Amino acid sequence: MKKLILPVLVSLFLFTGCGSSNGSVVCTRTIEQSGHKIEIKLIGNLKGKYLDSVEVVYNTDSEEIASQFCAIYSSAKCSGTKVTLSGDAALQLAGVSEAELHESTKSDFVEGIESTGFTCK
Repeated sequence: MKKLILPVLVSLFLFTGCGSSNGSVVCTRTIEQSGHKIEIKLIGNLKGKYLDSVEVVYNTDSEEIASQFCAIYSSAKCSGTKVTLSGDAALQLAGVSEAELHESTKSDFVEGIESTGFTCK
């Protein structure tokens, strides 16, 4: 029975992705604009040990503020008080180029983002 436990645990890790370096890192910051709270969430998605993509999510307490973001970024996905950006717009907001993104590790991303006032997990 004990001989069976180790192969089962190894299989679980392989099939569920545990132990792999794929995943994401989430960095957040809350700001106030015109008396409204805006929570900004930067999500760095990893492929291997390098970043593969970045997503920016704005959650605000005002649909008016959200609609202003949506008017600025035509590629934004808008839903009430939530605005989601990906692709070139998200890269621009994160301050990285496509080439820099794919050369950045999780620790590079966290170090750069935290230096601008974000907290990463």
